[in-house]
Amino acid sequence: GHPLRFRRSMGMGRHVFQNLVQDLSKCGLCGSRYVTAEERVAIFLRLVIYGTGQREAQERFQRSADTIS
Repeated sequence: GHPLRFRRSMGMGRHVFQNLVQDLSKCGLCGSRYVTAEERVAIFLRLVIYGTGQREAQERFQRSADTIS
């Protein structure tokens, strides 16, 4: 996606996001069968930065309530 759109969505530039995911992966974060580590971090950031609810995150990331919670 566009760098400015990414920054607005995640609250940081793409390179910072990638470094964050890499650092969290070193601390044990991993993806699952259905959700990558990157997507887990993106979902978390959307919930924390924008204070959005689980329902909005489900719609934005096209995931079930079980995946988001």
